[in-house]
Amino acid sequence: MAGRPGSSSAEAAGAVGPTDEARVGSLEPRVEVLINRINEVQQVSGEKVRLKEILSKKQETLRVLRLHCQDKENEAQRKQTMLQECKERISALDSQIEQEKNKQRQLRLDFEEKLEDLMGQYKDLWEFHKPERLAQEIGTLDSSKEQLLKEEKLVEAKLEDVRHRLRSQFGAEGHTISEGLFLRSPEAAAVV
Repeated sequence: MAGRPGSSSAEAAGAVGPTDEARVGSLEPRVEVLINRINEVQQVSGEKVRLKEILSKKQETLRVLRLHCQDKENEAQRKQTMLQECKERISALDSQIEQEKNKQRQLRLDFEEKLEDLMGQYKDLWEFHKPERLAQEIGTLDSSKEQLLKEEKLVEAKLEDVRHRLRSQFGAEGHTISEGLFLRSPEAAAVV
């Protein structure tokens, strides 16, 4: 009996040995697969971290670009508003200039009408006055008429110059104008 248990132990040891080796042999491919999987997971984790950093940078860039775009839109809106205000002011000044020209034209027509009336009266009174004196008075009236016509042309030239300067100053450049610029100008004072 004593020999049997010893032989059984040897058999058992021999039987256990090949099974463990088989298990170890079958585990090696699994361990390699697991190591490969771990390496892949680590690579994917590293790629994930890198992609998160890229995403974060791109999101920050996008945020900055959106803010810049919003600033540009606000600036464009502000400039559009200023441009519209300038156009309205120029239109108002053009209207004032046109009214002033019409007023000057009416004054000239009134003057010419009165002058014609006076000349008619002088012609009617020709018989009652000396020809030399009448000629002198008519010369004075003609001189006054020419002087007034020259002044009118000068005023119209100044008005046209003001209009031209306003258009060149505000039409192309788009600068704002202060309130009452025309009304405080020497040209407007000369007209009044």
